[in-house]
Amino acid sequence: MSLLFKTREQLLDPDDPSAPPQQELTEEAEAAIITSFDTIPLKKPVALEIRIPDSPDSGFPAAIPDAIRHHFRYLLEEHEKEWKIFLRGRRASLAFAVFNIFLAFIYVVTLYENEAWITTFAGIVTGGIIVILNWATIWDTYEFFVYDGLERKHRKKLLQKIIGSDIRVSPASYAWK
Repeated sequence: MSLLFKTREQLLDPDDPSAPPQQELTEEAEAAIITSFDTIPLKKPVALEIRIPDSPDSGFPAAIPDAIRHHFRYLLEEHEKEWKIFLRGRRASLAFAVFNIFLAFIYVVTLYENEAWITTFAGIVTGGIIVILNWATIWDTYEFFVYDGLERKHRKKLLQKIIGSDIRVSPASYAWK
């Protein structure tokens, strides 16, 4: 896979005063790399070629792979921190779902013992609230465990794939107009 950048500033953030191995990527470069890697199956090895016009700084091309890995290691560390927060949210969501199922159970037992109560205004409103609460919390819990969890696991694997890939720099072979 090959990505072409017109200038060094298109790849590395010119506002970051750090030396190139610690210099951050631009948002556009980060998005381009992630999008490119996301189009290839996670288990397939990928070699990334960064094409950029020659720079007068001879150490610059050698520092690009390190800068890319450094940037994505930082993103992976942030992802790990967010994962811990996400897991706490999953536990809270599960606790709410269990609590609401318990309320629904009490409601059903009450209806079984007093069938006439369902026809009262209080019975109808209570039933509606319990249905809405259970629908919302069960859906939220399902979303946490299935959709959000799969998305976060995929992102972690994608970041690890970028960090572990073969990254090479080659000069662009033509001039820009």
